[in-house]
Formats: sequence, C-alpha cells, structure tokens
Amino acid sequence: MLKAKSRGFTLVEILVVVAIVALLLILGFWAFSKQLAKGRDARRKADINRIQVAVEEYEKDHNCYPLPNLVVCVPGTGLQPYLKQIPCDPRTGASYLYDYDTTTACARWYRVFAKLENTSDPDYTAGIGRDGTYSYVQSSPNAPAGNLFVSYYYGCKAGLCVPIFFDARRPGAECDPHYSSPTCSGACSNPRFECKPWR
Repeated sequence: MLKAKSRGFTLVEILVVVAIVALLLILGFWAFSKQLAKGRDARRKADINRIQVAVEEYEKDHNCYPLPNLVVCVPGTGLQPYLKQIPCDPRTGASYLYDYDTTTACARWYRVFAKLENTSDPDYTAGIGRDGTYSYVQSSPNAPAGNLFVSYYYGCKAGLCVPIFFDARRPGAECDPHYSSPTCSGACSNPRFECKPWR
C-alpha cells in the first residue's frame, strides 16, 4: 500500500492568506472607526441639545441670552444651575462654537455650532461657522436665517462697531469700509464711515 505524500503550504499560498487577512482587518477597522465617528456625532448633537435647553432657561430668567464667555466647557460652570457642566467636543475637548446677537447689549438670539465627522449625516452642512470649518448648527427660533458663516469682520452701523458677515458671493465682508479690529479703528464716530453694502 502506497502512503500519501503530505505537503506543506507554498510561500505563495501563505502570502495570499496573509493578504486576505490583512484586507479583512483593514476593512473591519475602517467600519469600526466609521461607527465610532457616528457615535461621537450623536454625542455632539445631544450635547448641543443640552446646551440649548440650558441657554433657553437662562434667557427666561435674565431676558437675554448668555454671552459666549459663559458657554465654554472649561471650567464649564457658566450655565449653572441650568446645566451642571457644559460639555466639550468628545474628540477635541474644545468648546462648541457659540455665536450670538451682537447688535444690542442684550443678546436676542444665538447659534451653537459643531464639527461633524460623518459627511453623509443628513444634518451635515458644509462651510458654516467660524472660517467655514463647522458642519452642524442649532439655534434659537428667532436667529436670523441665511448666512451661517461667522465672520470676524467689523463695520460701523448706527455709530457702533459691530461684527459683520462674510459674503461668499463677493467673497469678503458684506459691506465697506470694514475692519479686522473690534474697535473699527475708532472710525464709527464719523457717519461717513458707516458700513455700506458692496453691491
């Protein structure tokens, strides 16, 4: 009776198996990291919802929305007793961007921005917030519609130096003359430096 000859795996077979296993690991890691990003985005949305509830409660008691220095996550106590600890972004540890009405001493509206990681999220909106680097926003019901780009241009309006918007169609500040300084270089005392729409 002849004995069957046993043979081992060839180098090519081993390399093919290693390549397949490596590919499966890469795909698994990619899918897992995508799920982690979706989880962080869900957390961001929940955090902003909690901030909104606290900010609305603050407004009921003070008749104004809070200023940005109160809506930061470090030390995070600016909205107490409405919110025990203001949450930070789960990945960066930074505060969410809080934009507010600067046209009066008493803020009448606000917006809170976050950076979502999942670009296929139905709430993802590219190019909003400071420098157009944010992608999710929630706001008070009376916040102005339209331009959600938070600019750091300033202009004279009714004798006051106020933040003005970036206009992507131009692109640039929504009116001229405009300044990069929050004092408008002291020009607002002269009516001829009133910021006029560029169109």
